[in-house]
Amino acid sequence: MSPPYREAAATHRSVMTLPYLPIHSATDRFVDRRHLWLVFRATSIYRLILAALLLAVFVLDEQNRLFGQQEPWLFLGTTVIYMMLAVISIAGSYWRQPRLSVQVHLQMLIDLTALTIMINASGGLASSLNSLLIAAVAASAILLPLISALLAAALGFFLLIASWLIERWQAAGTQAQLGRGSDPWITFWDHLGNTSDDWVRLGILGSMLFIAAGLTHALAERARRSEALARQRTWELLEVAELSQGIIRHLQNGVVVVDVAGRLELLNDTAREWLDIRNAEPGTPLRELSPALSQRLERWLQDGGPDISPFRPAEYRPELIPRFTRLSGRQAASVLILLEDSDQTAAQLQQIKLAALGRLTASIAHEIRNPLAAISHAVQLLEESTSASTSDQRLARIAHDNVKRANRIIGDVLDLARRDRIKPERVALASWLETFHEELLRSLDGPLPEWRQQIDPAGLTVVFDPHQLRQVLWNLCANAYQHGVRSGETPQVELRAGQENSHGRPFLEVRDAGPGITAENITHLFEPFFTTRAKGTGLGLYLARELCEANRAQLQYLPIAEGGSCFRINFAPTHSTLEKD
Repeated sequence: MSPPYREAAATHRSVMTLPYLPIHSATDRFVDRRHLWLVFRATSIYRLILAALLLAVFVLDEQNRLFGQQEPWLFLGTTVIYMMLAVISIAGSYWRQPRLSVQVHLQMLIDLTALTIMINASGGLASSLNSLLIAAVAASAILLPLISALLAAALGFFLLIASWLIERWQAAGTQAQLGRGSDPWITFWDHLGNTSDDWVRLGILGSMLFIAAGLTHALAERARRSEALARQRTWELLEVAELSQGIIRHLQNGVVVVDVAGRLELLNDTAREWLDIRNAEPGTPLRELSPALSQRLERWLQDGGPDISPFRPAEYRPELIPRFTRLSGRQAASVLILLEDSDQTAAQLQQIKLAALGRLTASIAHEIRNPLAAISHAVQLLEESTSASTSDQRLARIAHDNVKRANRIIGDVLDLARRDRIKPERVALASWLETFHEELLRSLDGPLPEWRQQIDPAGLTVVFDPHQLRQVLWNLCANAYQHGVRSGETPQVELRAGQENSHGRPFLEVRDAGPGITAENITHLFEPFFTTRAKGTGLGLYLARELCEANRAQLQYLPIAEGGSCFRINFAPTHSTLEKD
């Protein structure tokens, strides 16, 4: 993977916070970036190798010198200095001082000057070193802006002309000293007029310099644009992948993806929580993580039928309905498993049925309370009347009790209508339960219950609306006090709080020592208006479950083998709840 793509892969999480820059804005001007430093370093190493080869050829072939035959010491000195400057250029590419644009322009001037001197010392235009000047201009054009690249070509052309003119002047001066010419200037102009081949050669070299500069810059610019486009597309793909993972991770349904061998490929947070999976690495067999789900997957692969029975991963976990489907495209062999909470599905159907009734009841509840208040006042006057007979007072008490029951029903219905007005807070259970315990004992009319409370860890906190948590626990503890007791015994109420698997979801259990709940009543336990008491409203447990679900918690009934009942509140994980809020 090239450096730009490594950089994109390493920084894809922060790309979404960066402002969008059009591609042309990053390539129309000189850009000081890491991969450009690598290109500059590579060209500097090329210059070092070139100088070393020229020096080696010059030293090893002293009799038939290919280079530096006219001015050997000038060629040798220039080559050594050029090699030293190439070493300094390589070091500067690591130090990155001065900035890249300055180093590239300096290196271009050094190349043109040094190679022009070498060409002059090796025979001028007839030397084979002219091609090195073209290569130097092309190498500089890779990193230079277009104007600087064309200026480099022009400067190289002018240096060649100047070198050739100096060579012609020296030749004219030599002839004048030997007596072959009267005036060096006249001889010089004669040489210029008689060297048409040199003019053609200069024109060809100049054209090649400009062609090399323009063509190399255009190819480099195109490569930079393609690289910038590829980097942008890479970032976009990484953003889309991260967005897709975020959507899957926060879906309300559980998502599990396994390969053809039943090994785990993907698992979102909801599925991890429902299946009670803490540490799941890609490639782990599904049968090790959830044997029940693995069995249903194998049955689906064999039969291909849509009817798959629900299952419960653990006693305190919701019942899950798995749905299987094969992925398409390159991952057609993988299987997508969607997990649905059957309790939530049933609750949604129940909510649809009760939506109209709830709205209607909430709208007329206040109107019903007005005549109830009048009836209650009249019954109270009848009870206090001295002329009322014993039978009349008994009837008045019956009417008064039913008025109170009707008021409780109306209050419960209004609480249901207001269940979405939650204000979740962090609640420290230890101190909060102490206050709740004192309030509950003050409200009881009969004998005080045996109260036991166990919280592990002691600093356990949950996220819940404190007022609604008080309503839920008040209902559960009142039921445990009134119904969770055997005849002739003292009521027992026990509260246990802790965390699943030491670091999982917090829970709170309300236990009693009563006879428990019959099997036929358990299925209807949380249905509205279901009650086994003559004076009950049948909305207490239904309201408690609704308030728990509004706070992203779950209320379950767990029978106790040794007798009694247990209502368990599974709170939402503290960190995930706060993030959603």
